[in-house]
Amino acid sequence: MDSYIIDSIVKKYYNVSDVENTKYSMIFHIRTRGSEKSFTYLLEELDKIGTTAFTNDFPDNQIIVINNRNIGRDRNGLKAMMLFISIATLVYSGFIYYSAYYSSVSIYRNIIYGSIFYALPVIFVLLSREGGKYLALRKNHIKYKFPIFIPSPGIGTLGTINSNKNQFRDSRSMIEAGSFSLLFGFFASIFLIVVGAATMPFTQYNASIHSPISILNFPLVFPVVLEHFFPALIIPDPLELAGYVGLITTAINALPIGFMDGGLVFSGIMGKSFKYASYAGIVILLIASIIYPYILILVVLSLLLGIRGPLPMNTFFKPKISMKASWALIIIIILLLGFVPLPFHSTGNSNVAIPNSCYVMQQNNTGNVTVNITVQNHGLNVVPVFSVSPGNFSVERSIQNNMTTTTYTLELITYHYNYTGKKDFNITVNTGTEIFHKMISVYFLKDNKNIHFTNISNPLNLTEYQGKPFNITIDNNGSFPLNVRIISISTSMGVYMEGSDNTTINLAGDPYEGISTHIRPWKNETMNFEAETPGTWKIIIMESNGEAAIVDIHIKPAKESPPNPKSFNGSQNNDNALNSIHSLYYF
Repeated sequence: MDSYIIDSIVKKYYNVSDVENTKYSMIFHIRTRGSEKSFTYLLEELDKIGTTAFTNDFPDNQIIVINNRNIGRDRNGLKAMMLFISIATLVYSGFIYYSAYYSSVSIYRNIIYGSIFYALPVIFVLLSREGGKYLALRKNHIKYKFPIFIPSPGIGTLGTINSNKNQFRDSRSMIEAGSFSLLFGFFASIFLIVVGAATMPFTQYNASIHSPISILNFPLVFPVVLEHFFPALIIPDPLELAGYVGLITTAINALPIGFMDGGLVFSGIMGKSFKYASYAGIVILLIASIIYPYILILVVLSLLLGIRGPLPMNTFFKPKISMKASWALIIIIILLLGFVPLPFHSTGNSNVAIPNSCYVMQQNNTGNVTVNITVQNHGLNVVPVFSVSPGNFSVERSIQNNMTTTTYTLELITYHYNYTGKKDFNITVNTGTEIFHKMISVYFLKDNKNIHFTNISNPLNLTEYQGKPFNITIDNNGSFPLNVRIISISTSMGVYMEGSDNTTINLAGDPYEGISTHIRPWKNETMNFEAETPGTWKIIIMESNGEAAIVDIHIKPAKESPPNPKSFNGSQNNDNALNSIHSLYYF
């Protein structure tokens, strides 16, 4: 370094009391700190001769000038490699997600459209952040340097981290560079989320039940802000997912760690004590890595670059408290609204319950048929979409049983249709992630005047006990033979009938078909039944024209017979006998 030229430049802006020359630097002891602009002008002049400077306030006020070559090389090779890997992981993530979202099997189509609608939008968010940082640095007359991109399997990227070769002239420039970057990234992500939601193929916003896996990994910006404009908990299309990933990675980069954007902001605010906030940020990432292990990539890079973060070249002047507080509040809000430990979506769920007993009976077709469907909701704003074929339907009501379960009552419009006998209805529930189908069999029956139950009118109501056989006698009071089908509808699985050849028939085996029987005119037939489990039970004796008789049976649990105390003999067994009796009646 040319010590004479450097000496003249420094003394042009500062009142120098003493100068020390070392092998690699010149140390100027100054009487007054001057102004912020003085140091800016000093750096601009020193840069023209290949040198730079930074301040030191201990043990006195000092300006230290060094050669720019002593700063060290920028990691251009590493940056290029990390950028290439990040683009590759983004393209691959877009390919996987687009393939799954649209169920497409065309590899080339999935790569192209996954890149267009996912990889490029995520890159747009990252470049928006860098654009904000570039504007802040240019405003403060600082040279912009390209960041290190961080690849991540699963979502493609974890954002960027600043090079530790950046030279920030003062705390203000650090705060503005980090804050502008995070703000630009936040609003670019929100833009993609809104555009993606507006252009989704599901125009009715069919809500998902697990999107993402739980509330824990869903950004607060959705329930706090976005849900007021459109249903938030939907499995997003690739474009909206790109905004989601941009939001998450921006929030992660807002953590006060080393050379991340949040590290720039809080280092400028906290000064040398920033290192404690940086340690806390590393702990947060390590905990999050238990859920999403790829976050360890960011932890390792932060440790290699230095978790204490950068210090401004000019430490003589600090930003105003009002500026520090306002920017700190903004960055904390971005962090809270966007950070989640698991930046990933899952499309799998099995939380729609349609009753397993898919039989509904309708006599004389005088009203509509209702079916209850239970939807478990592990998120917010679940709005399932229903359809029924054939015919029309309406959602009569919905009852929220608890925070996660809602029961919807579907009313099948059947009263004006001339349905006879059994009619199958296919009910479809679309949750936005999966489509559930279930067949409901509805029996449209009319009273049969010729069928009686041993002088008891139709329908017949019985109360029987579990495991105890009982019989039903069917009388044919008509002048024509009855060709009927015995159909069993039960909430219990263990329902049996004794056949004419003394065989035991499991009535739960094929209730759709039932059992055929023939009863001659003015004759009767007795059928023997048994239920092994408690519950309700219906028996339909149906002719082909839809005329039928119905037996409603309530199966109670089997009776327990109390023991006879006289059966216990001998004085030595009296205590045991009394204890046994007491236990039986007590329970």
